[in-house]
Amino acid sequence: GAKVYGFSRQNYGDVSSKEKVIEALENVYQKEHRIDYVVNTAAVLRMGKIETREFDDIQREININYIGSINVVKASIKYLGESKGSLLFFTSSSYTRGRALYSVYSSTKAAIVNLVQALAEEFSTYEIKINAINPERTSTAMRWENFGKEPEETLLKPEKVAVASLKTLLSDLTGQVI
Repeated sequence: GAKVYGFSRQNYGDVSSKEKVIEALENVYQKEHRIDYVVNTAAVLRMGKIETREFDDIQREININYIGSINVVKASIKYLGESKGSLLFFTSSSYTRGRALYSVYSSTKAAIVNLVQALAEEFSTYEIKINAINPERTSTAMRWENFGKEPEETLLKPEKVAVASLKTLLSDLTGQVI
């Protein structure tokens, strides 16, 4: 019975723009009169040694992966506080140890974990739950773009990640990495 709204950079979903995030959530709220769950899967991964990467490219990756998450949090609080809802972010197995050639991505994913853990404590008075999904190696376009095609049997299926995400949203967990 849930109504799901999806956003991409092409339709109000550029998480690096706080105005676009605010507008997207406000549009949903005006239609539905409530928002129970917000899921942010937006991320980019750019491979390369830090000394060969352009500053603008690095800033874009940080803006989408980390600042975008903060924009989503800030814009979601009033709606999720009203519904006592949940936020869900995505991290990566690289959050536990920085990886050569994608240090910016790894560090933004570590930042997401710390953000989720800290906000779980801050949000306890609002009864908003916040968690992170760590899907590890999943068969996605972003993975193929950066690592090439890998044997399918070595990668998680996106459907399995979706089920874990839904179970997490519907749980009483908060501040966890799943």
